[in-house]
Amino acid sequence: MTIPQPLTSPFRRHWPIIVAVGMTFLLTALFLRIEGRSWWCACGDWRPWSFDVNTMHNSQHLLDPYTLSHILHGVIFFGLLYPLRNRISLGWRLVIACGLEAGWEMLENSPIIIDRYRTATAALGYSGDSILNSLADIAWCALGFEIARRLGLWKSVGLFFLFEIGCLLYVRDNLTLNVIMLLYPLQAIKTWQAG
Repeated sequence: MTIPQPLTSPFRRHWPIIVAVGMTFLLTALFLRIEGRSWWCACGDWRPWSFDVNTMHNSQHLLDPYTLSHILHGVIFFGLLYPLRNRISLGWRLVIACGLEAGWEMLENSPIIIDRYRTATAALGYSGDSILNSLADIAWCALGFEIARRLGLWKSVGLFFLFEIGCLLYVRDNLTLNVIMLLYPLQAIKTWQAG
């Protein structure tokens, strides 16, 4: 007579990863709240999206033009962590990617980076992200990580260029310009972005 083995639910098998990602969200929200970030758009508009980057709604809702940049963060993190695939499981690489994105969200909403955005980029009125926008950005990063896993290298590279060109045409900004303007601001780019 054989004893039936207990079924392993997906939750039970992945609970450490689920807890780690959940803790990343919780700690990010707590940090941002302590830093004085608001939970949602101060104007009280409860739409989940805002596509105008030149208003007080920028980076306050769950979805905005910069969502594409956060998806690309996940694509990039997947690529950077891919060489570790034989040593670190996919789930734990996702935890690392979410942790890196959470670290960026905390840094991005620090006074030094907010001030840098105001002085070095065309985002003159930028006042930081809402907490729910930051948490959504971490989720968008996780989605980008999964998209890269499914697409593979060359399709992910194609997606990267598609998103970068789309953002450039739509809002005169993208991940590449964002990095350039934070690290080495160029007046010509700032003038062009201002329209």
